[in-house]
Amino acid sequence: MATSPTTDVVLVAWTTLPTRADADRLAAGAVEARLAACAQVEGPLRSHYIWEGQVQAEDEYRLTFKLAAAQEPALRTWVHGRHPYALPQWLAVPATHVSPAYQAWVLGVR
Repeated sequence: MATSPTTDVVLVAWTTLPTRADADRLAAGAVEARLAACAQVEGPLRSHYIWEGQVQAEDEYRLTFKLAAAQEPALRTWVHGRHPYALPQWLAVPATHVSPAYQAWVLGVR
């Protein structure tokens, strides 16, 4: 399958949420809206970070999305509009080694 920056690229994107219910809600909603082909919830995991000048440590749930690169702006906007954090984590990277069948499936979910 030929690749181009916007049409044939699979992305993996992550955010974290404070509760399993929040993560499940965003995972299900994004898949139902066809903004991602797949969403997985992991956790709890322990996050250590600096917020407003203070060292923090909290349990969080990681939400991982698999999506077509063309869907990333819409998914990012959708997630940020429903996210409980003032500054949600959002990281999205191209998946560089994807089986052709999985790539076709991800790109076909729209």
